[in-house]
Amino acid sequence: MQKLTLLLCCAMLTLGAYAQDGDWVPENDQIRAQRAAYITQRLNLNSTEAAHFWQLFNEYEAAKEALKKSFRTTTYRPSTEAEADQLIQRRLELDEALLRQKRDFYNQVKTKVPATKLVLLPQAENEFKRDLLRQIRDRRQQSGRSNGG
Repeated sequence: MQKLTLLLCCAMLTLGAYAQDGDWVPENDQIRAQRAAYITQRLNLNSTEAAHFWQLFNEYEAAKEALKKSFRTTTYRPSTEAEADQLIQRRLELDEALLRQKRDFYNQVKTKVPATKLVLLPQAENEFKRDLLRQIRDRRQQSGRSNGG
């Protein structure tokens, strides 16, 4: 576990060095590395659990994004009741499909990761998002002060 955490932290630091050019916009790879380290630590995953978890989690995230993309529509303000009803039905279908994917993900992961650890995942994801937004806000405020603002 310590080796995995150390490896993830090194990856974060390496990627973090590229974001030090003043215009701080985190790269997706950097965010993914930070997220992986945070969630791995928060769920207290050992190396075997982490390998299994992240393989399935990355597949789940990719499938979720593909599903959302397939349901995207250009009509957000329908002009008729029929269009509005159709849009609502599509959103409900998407919600159902996403829920099925989430169930499949949890059923696959819990074969190698205890449910007592998996139950912490939603909270860990929310904490990470909150921390990331705070970091971005703090860096923007610091850059605003250093630019005379």
